[in-house]
Amino acid sequence: MSTMLRLFFILVVLIPVILICYIILRIYERDILQQNKERSLQTSEALAYSVSQEISRMSGLFASIGVDRDVFEAVSDIHYSSGVAKQEASYKLKVLIEKYTASVSGRVLSVNFFFDNDQSYSYLKNVMSDEISIRNESWYLDTLQSKGSVRFLGMIPNVLYGNYNLYLTAAAFSPHELHSFPSLEMILFTFESGAFDHILQSRDNSEAILHIVSEDRQIIASNTIVDRGSLITSSWISSISQADKGSYVDVVNGVKHLITYARVEDTDWRIVQMIPLNDLMAQYKNVNSYVWVMAVVIILASVLITFYFVSNVTKPLSELLRQIVRVTGGDLTARYAGAGSLEMVRLGHSFNLMTEQVKGLLEQHEQQEIEKRKAEFSALQSQINPHFLINTLNAIKFMALISKADNIRNMTHALTRMLASSFNRGGLLITIEEEIDLLKHYLYIMEIRFGRPIETDWDIDPTVSPYYLLKLLLQPILENSIIHGLKDVDYQAKIQIAIHRMDQDLLITIADNGVGMPEDLVAEPEGKRPLYSFSGMGNTNVHNRIQLHYGHPFGLHYEPNWPHGTRVTIRLPIITEPDER
Repeated sequence: MSTMLRLFFILVVLIPVILICYIILRIYERDILQQNKERSLQTSEALAYSVSQEISRMSGLFASIGVDRDVFEAVSDIHYSSGVAKQEASYKLKVLIEKYTASVSGRVLSVNFFFDNDQSYSYLKNVMSDEISIRNESWYLDTLQSKGSVRFLGMIPNVLYGNYNLYLTAAAFSPHELHSFPSLEMILFTFESGAFDHILQSRDNSEAILHIVSEDRQIIASNTIVDRGSLITSSWISSISQADKGSYVDVVNGVKHLITYARVEDTDWRIVQMIPLNDLMAQYKNVNSYVWVMAVVIILASVLITFYFVSNVTKPLSELLRQIVRVTGGDLTARYAGAGSLEMVRLGHSFNLMTEQVKGLLEQHEQQEIEKRKAEFSALQSQINPHFLINTLNAIKFMALISKADNIRNMTHALTRMLASSFNRGGLLITIEEEIDLLKHYLYIMEIRFGRPIETDWDIDPTVSPYYLLKLLLQPILENSIIHGLKDVDYQAKIQIAIHRMDQDLLITIADNGVGMPEDLVAEPEGKRPLYSFSGMGNTNVHNRIQLHYGHPFGLHYEPNWPHGTRVTIRLPIITEPDER
């Protein structure tokens, strides 16, 4: 019931409310953005038209200067006259040019005349660049190809003496031939860089940034304080050069802006307008906040109603479920003490009674398992001790018959120590130090029994000596190494015994240089090799004793001991107290 109620709340209330609010706000945001795009684009088009009209007017004035015979004659008189005549010609040229440029926006800084006989004349200011270099400029050559039309060059590096602006606005005009010699080839008009600023600054749109941008990314004019001739963002070029007008959203200095552009007619210039989206979407933010506040109120009201119903109707069931989960997790002390309907009280009483019965059955089963394991331990240990005892006593008997030497006494003493440890001392556990001492006695017995020394390498971590392990756990492994691995070899027999601690486990390694594991068993994957197939029943008993006592993570692991021999690794838990349970 709780799950169904919560699913009902999520599917019928929460998700629909969020989706409806999101869709409405997205549609509203899109409409506001579209309206602002259209309005901003209209502004850009209007500015582009104004700039186009200004360029047309200035082009007409500059073209009039270029075709005025009086201007040409005055320039020629200046070239070929001197003294008073030259001054009069200069004054005449000044009057003529000022008559034309009086209405030009932006003060004319210089008018430079270039003739086809490699001569030139500069009105007001001379050019700094070499005349030959100017004549080889691409704009100069392109203007010569389109005689009779004014070509606006946009921003060019400062070419005039006595001027300190980095960039100037310029226009070039190549007139048709008026005289046979010398012919006027080019007129270069240079005027202040802010000639078009008044058009952009006339718009009452303080939040917008307006630029006039040339085809080579240079800013020709702006309504802000910006260096003329500086370059706009390179990412804008691909966007604003695709069409004559358009709009898009871009991130500038980490802030989203609406950018609109429109092409200035008869030029490759663009009017670029940039407005922060935050300013445009202020109204949307207010509506957005209001809508989400209302959505939160609706959701909270639904949550309160749902949780009230869940708390009063399904709380007893939830409490019983929690107690059942505790029982399935192994906590048999869980009890149901909740109230509710008569059916819930009776169900809770039955649950408590069932838990008590299960707890009693588990305790009884655990006691039976303890007794069963004790019996299994005794049975397994009884399989190991008689087998060893019979073999050893036979060896003593044959030695007594043959040699009557002191080694009989020593061997008997070693056997007595081992039997005393096995039979006389109570308990299943023994310290590692005592187990090592028994192994040394056992090795002595085996060396005498087989009549050959066994080189033993002991690598025992001193810190593990007081730890406990099952009694006579290592002797069957050592017996297996000697009987099955080293008995018939014709070279020096070696055994390595290492005991170390690794994290929370005790690792015991017994390795020999005997005949090794059969090849068919080496190829078997880990876990598939039967212990009894090559190690004898003693090792199987050891493995079973370990797993019966400590569980499946512990036991024996066999692997080849290269270049020859077998390595047995025994993993045991760390036991610091002789707890027989």
